[in-house]
Amino acid sequence: MLEIESKQAQKSNAKRMFIADLHHPGGRDEDVEEIFDDMPATVQQIFLLGDIFHFWVNDPDFIEERYGAFLQRLRKLAATGKDIFFQEGNRDFLARHYFEEEPWIDVLPNPHVIDLDGRMAYIGHGDELCWNDFRYQMFKTVIRSGPMRRLADRLPHRWKRKIARRLAEKSTELVAAKSQRELLIPTRAYKSVVRMGMDVIIHGHVHETYQREIQDGNRHAIVLAFGWQNGRRNVIYL
Repeated sequence: MLEIESKQAQKSNAKRMFIADLHHPGGRDEDVEEIFDDMPATVQQIFLLGDIFHFWVNDPDFIEERYGAFLQRLRKLAATGKDIFFQEGNRDFLARHYFEEEPWIDVLPNPHVIDLDGRMAYIGHGDELCWNDFRYQMFKTVIRSGPMRRLADRLPHRWKRKIARRLAEKSTELVAAKSQRELLIPTRAYKSVVRMGMDVIIHGHVHETYQREIQDGNRHAIVLAFGWQNGRRNVIYL
């Protein structure tokens, strides 16, 4: 059964856990710890679908200072045999370079297709489906380009932190200024995914949690949107 489950729901048979929009602030975060404390032992695959980190800088001191304990917990889970996958989001796209060098985690392209027990599932951060926000899509194309990524890795560490923090602040400001139309994922974007042969669409980014059915001709798919909403982090168990 495909459903978004609350922390109190029965999760005893879950094999996969999907997480998006943790916006981990750094240090120890009780809400984040609780998510992993509550994870059933049956989960074998953990999918991190972007914006797991509030912002990211490829600076060893920064990473250890802010996220060292959290990354160590993920490493321990991987050591028990669980498969961990990472997709970049708009806040932590620079983390891809870091995780590509780590043997305990697999980096997936955004978006990506996986097999859910015979059902084809599209998984992505979700920002790639915000077709109404043309300005953001143009900005994303530039800021995540190869040259910009290489430049970001070569800047002095002090500049890296300052720029990354400012980009995170600017992102919050821009989202607050956007119209509702720009923030929503249009039905035509979902239908384009259905035409690819997908049965399930799983994404975050929109800071809304909902389940919808999308019909395109004779095909239909279930959309599971989740992440941060009303001050609460949500996860999906399948």
